[in-house]
Amino acid sequence: MIGGFSKEIIFNHHFDFITTRFTINEVIKFIPYISKKSGVSEDFIKTLVTLLHLKVCELEEYNTMISKAESIIKDKNDVYILALALAKNFPVWSNDKHFENIKEIKLIKTKDFV
Repeated sequence: MIGGFSKEIIFNHHFDFITTRFTINEVIKFIPYISKKSGVSEDFIKTLVTLLHLKVCELEEYNTMISKAESIIKDKNDVYILALALAKNFPVWSNDKHFENIKEIKLIKTKDFV
């Protein structure tokens, strides 16, 4: 989010992204860690989060797919994103190995944008 090619993608207004409230809360929770690792101030990172070009979906939009997602993916932190992808029939942009080989979704890795 702060540097590299991922930043160029996420701030490119030619793409529309959606995420879950859970994911946004996780990002906020890790701002101190991100700040320390990147050398960028927490306030700047908080500002970046507010500038992200994405729609935050609430649980009601994908809750019917939670059980299915739980049966497919082991990492409990990935359940909500997978459920959202299943509910909306959208691909998942992630380099997380937990999403590899899930036949119910299309996985897009950062390198696929090149």
